[in-house]
Amino acid sequence: APMTLALPDVRLTHVDIRDVVQNRLVTSIEIISPVNKREPHLSRYRQKRHRIRQADVHLLEIDLLRRGTRVWTYDGMPSHVPYLVVLTRSGAQQMEIWPIRLEDQLPVLPVPLRPPHEDVALDLQASMTALYDEAYYHLSIDYHQEPPPPECSEQEREWMRDVLKGF
Repeated sequence: APMTLALPDVRLTHVDIRDVVQNRLVTSIEIISPVNKREPHLSRYRQKRHRIRQADVHLLEIDLLRRGTRVWTYDGMPSHVPYLVVLTRSGAQQMEIWPIRLEDQLPVLPVPLRPPHEDVALDLQASMTALYDEAYYHLSIDYHQEPPPPECSEQEREWMRDVLKGF
């Protein structure tokens, strides 16, 4: 008789883009999870990031979580914004950074490929809107309650009140 096992709760936290001819990793898109923003996983994630950079792979990191420790510890990294996207192109000595305020629309991001191919656009706002709609989050989130910590600024609270007037 066959065994029956429960399916593990698997969440997508990264997307790998590979060269179809050589099956070589070209770009890794990392969606920062709550687990990766606290120890011991934070240190492991930072090691993974280092390995990806050493492998000459583009790395697009998306952090849409207000809680936890930022995975980036570089001087000059914005700390006053709740969301952050960082693109490190293979071989580059600089990062491209998108600081995102709560009231900002999410950006269209470049997803780098290998030459001679140009970057592909990832519309983060359209992707998140589709995910929100498909998962029926509007049925499970009570928008009249205060948002979870960390505390929002008065400007952010005012913006939330204005948005909720439409509902």
